[in-house]
Amino acid sequence: MDAIIQTDAALNPGNSGGPLVDSRGEVIGVNTAVILPAQGLAFAVPVNTARDVAAQLIRNGRIRRSFVGFGGQTVPLVRQVVRYYS
Repeated sequence: MDAIIQTDAALNPGNSGGPLVDSRGEVIGVNTAVILPAQGLAFAVPVNTARDVAAQLIRNGRIRRSFVGFGGQTVPLVRQVVRYYS
């Protein structure tokens, strides 16, 4: 996941989606998930990402996000190619 905020704010089942605020009371994120066995480790989506998502949902009715994927594998090389390229 990209652009997430890790927090130790108390997040219980049922109250995800609420605001994550800083010490000045400004919303900095939207509480999203908690890992209970990890001593209450919680995650939030930054407020800028939430604004973008909300705007896209209102405008288009869906979210379109791109990604780049790649994979690798071990491939035997032909001896002539190995010798040619040293």
